[in-house]
Amino acid sequence: MTVFVTNAGMQILARVTWRRAAILLTTEVARNVEGTPLVRVVHSPSTTLPIHKVVAIKRNAYRPFAGKSMDSYASHATILRRDQWICAYCEGPADTVDHIVPVSRGGRSSFGNQVAACKSCNGFKAARTPREAGMALRHAPFVHDPWAQDQKEVWELFTLGFRSA
Repeated sequence: MTVFVTNAGMQILARVTWRRAAILLTTEVARNVEGTPLVRVVHSPSTTLPIHKVVAIKRNAYRPFAGKSMDSYASHATILRRDQWICAYCEGPADTVDHIVPVSRGGRSSFGNQVAACKSCNGFKAARTPREAGMALRHAPFVHDPWAQDQKEVWELFTLGFRSA
């Protein structure tokens, strides 16, 4: 069973197994978040350890991608992952990143100005905008947050309230 690990602000940091969650709880690195479903109860000769669906790290921890905007810096690896290595121009396999507004014209390496591209499309577009090159983007750039779906699930536990079956 998967357990969500959050920081003190309830932002998702990771998904872990119940065994890893037990280690975080017994070493007092994390605490159970009351009001979330009980995943498992672990018994030992000296203690009983309940493990909830959400455990929170006791100290505040940085969460990558939190608070990012279209103007935020994005690495090439992040853009390729976000676009699932699919070219934004021809939908073929992508192996490079293209700046929609070229860097030579003041374009930045941000979520809103970069898309994954194959070498041939990137080379054809060169230092032009897609419109100038006669190319169309098949999907719009967006801010990539790999934890968005998990974060939604955690927030629903709190907003909808946990109801036992």
